[in-house]
Amino acid sequence: MSIFQSTKLYIAMKMMLLGLLLLAGVSISQAQPDENAIKQVLRNETEGFFKRDKEQWSNAWAHVPYINFAANLYGGDFMLVKGWVNLEKQFANQFKSSKVTDKVTVQNDNYTIHKNGEMAFVTYDQTLVDSHGKTTSKETRVLEKLNGQWKIINVVALTNLKNFGLTQQKK
Repeated sequence: MSIFQSTKLYIAMKMMLLGLLLLAGVSISQAQPDENAIKQVLRNETEGFFKRDKEQWSNAWAHVPYINFAANLYGGDFMLVKGWVNLEKQFANQFKSSKVTDKVTVQNDNYTIHKNGEMAFVTYDQTLVDSHGKTTSKETRVLEKLNGQWKIINVVALTNLKNFGLTQQKK
């Protein structure tokens, strides 16, 4: 191999390495806006629910038949709702009155976000603070990017009910 060929090969390898580094940088820089958008959707869904703002809550969800909502309930029971139409019906009473009876502060922490194309799997810790005290939960969400917007398609909310019931009974 001549010096000229070695130099061309060396330059080609450097250009390929530079191209790979640039692609990696673009990929990382695109991940952060998606992660921020995903976190905002999750916050909007919870805050909209507690503010009784149906539009804010509804805008966080995909309005499709394949969504799921699962949560544990007081007394050891659970709720599973399938499909947007059923979910909207399930929570209709929550939004009938625009009067907010208690201000709830939402704190989400310890996010783990795994994004794969147009889907994202998210776990995080949620703390709700209101006049009754503090309620903690472990939250899982699956989001799908539809028409360029992240939307919730699956919720699993596991609330620590042990202390919540005691706090409610004391008041």
